[in-house]
Amino acid sequence: MTSVVIIGGGVIGLSLGWRAAQRGLAVTVADATPGQGASFASAGMLAPAAEAAYAEQLLYRLGTESLRRYPDFISELTEFTGCDTGFSLPGSLLVGYDSGDLALVEEKRALQERFGAPGQWLTGRECRALEPLLAPGVGGGLFMPGQGAVDPRLLTRWRHPVRAAGGRAGPARWRGGRGDAHGRDGDRGGRGGAGRRGGVG
Repeated sequence: MTSVVIIGGGVIGLSLGWRAAQRGLAVTVADATPGQGASFASAGMLAPAAEAAYAEQLLYRLGTESLRRYPDFISELTEFTGCDTGFSLPGSLLVGYDSGDLALVEEKRALQERFGAPGQWLTGRECRALEPLLAPGVGGGLFMPGQGAVDPRLLTRWRHPVRAAGGRAGPARWRGGRGDAHGRDGDRGGRGGAGRRGGVG
């Protein structure tokens, strides 16, 4: 059986491990503190339009295609684990308060139009209607529909899709370092989980 070792048990590492185990690979995810690194600190934005920048049109297209596929990925993951991920598609709102802010917002609007994803310009009143917690001084903003968010801590806190997939397909396990305190839940696999997890010194 083909083996794969994945360094890092954050959102990306867990996703790769899950898919690899589903395909019958023997998976080891190596992380002393899974889910406690960059994924723990991430805001979980799924907003290629909101984060688009000049000279990044190819990256924008990649992000847009990824976002298009994300709902199916989340649906499958939720059905598989029974766990909430905090995924939603509320859209993104970029606001400005003074003339300088609003000029930057206008630049973003023009860039998105150039990329083929024009946003909707809103007055300050419309921005506050959409997001009531905004300060009264907001002068206007750009609403970008279809942008999403996910909670990375929810995505990684259970950490058992790899083990569960291992129980259904190929073997999967965890390796930590320096006594890995997370390994103390040992052989408790996920749903259908025959996979195991343990710390190594």
